[in-house]
Amino acid sequence: MNLNPCNGVNPLWRPPWATIDPSQYNRAKHARTYGEPPDGGLLAGIAGHSLSFDHFGPPSPEETAAGLTTHGEAPALKWDLQKHAKSPKPYLQYGPTLPEARIRFSRKLTLDPRNPVIYCEEEAVNLSPYDRPISWNEHVTFGPPFLEAGITWFDMPATRAKVCPASYSPRFSLQPDAEFTWPNAPAKERKRMNLRTMPALRFGHYTAQLLNPELEIAFIAACNPRQKLLVVYAFRRADFPWVGNWEERYNRTAAPWRGKTFCRGLEFSTTPFAIPRRQTIEQGPLFGEPTYRWLPAKSKAQVRFLILLLEVPEAFRGVARVSVGKRRIDVVESGVHGRTLSVEADKFL
Repeated sequence: MNLNPCNGVNPLWRPPWATIDPSQYNRAKHARTYGEPPDGGLLAGIAGHSLSFDHFGPPSPEETAAGLTTHGEAPALKWDLQKHAKSPKPYLQYGPTLPEARIRFSRKLTLDPRNPVIYCEEEAVNLSPYDRPISWNEHVTFGPPFLEAGITWFDMPATRAKVCPASYSPRFSLQPDAEFTWPNAPAKERKRMNLRTMPALRFGHYTAQLLNPELEIAFIAACNPRQKLLVVYAFRRADFPWVGNWEERYNRTAAPWRGKTFCRGLEFSTTPFAIPRRQTIEQGPLFGEPTYRWLPAKSKAQVRFLILLLEVPEAFRGVARVSVGKRRIDVVESGVHGRTLSVEADKFL
């Protein structure tokens, strides 16, 4: 979905390598191009908004030997078309059944033909007689030309945050394992880095942000003020209490990255860090917040979120909050005299 004044700019990331359907990944054929398992199958088809389910991060060594992939089965399987319609509102419902996890997953996307809104509803059905500890991660990644160093800014209603370990990247610009308050992260040499923008350096890092627990509706926002283009994802904070901030700027040199990738992900999630499921469970809560959720036996769970694409006025300073009413969504600008951008929308969240 694009706004006409924005010259067809797609805010979401398109990788610099040619992708294939991840279900077609074959180690003998594709490891040199997309990397070895457990990442290769995921990276063969990753782009834009992907999904990490039913865990977030790499599989354990034992799970890797058993053939599981990074970020769960869902992003590495073929998704089947389930339902679709062209009117009155176009929608598409599709998804896979995870054979090892024994979970049936579906996503329904509905387009508003008059307003710049996409409605998304996802459902997970546990087919097994066991309660399942799961991670549910919406892996939203932005890329050029929308993403520009020092220009594009990012907002979220985050409070406490933590930097990942130093082992994450050989070019680490932040203090590993440090706790901080968003967006001012501790950098090296006793400096601070404002994570609302990205510096024009070669680096890679990841931070986990806890969203304000007092909010009912949370959001992530990305804006290129030069292009006057704003993207907002709004969701229920109870569904996704965490946002992972993933930054990659020509840092990773292995296949398929090869030092040519510039992107940034804001991943709203049940889980703060991309680590094996066993570690997620064993480490317990972070900042008093759970780091996974349960999908009980023979039951289902649903989440919903909205995607907005807006044209912003001159000198738009940032997003302070997003509110959802009966027939509209208000995006309120930061500052004492912040302006309000309103969009007509169904009561969905």
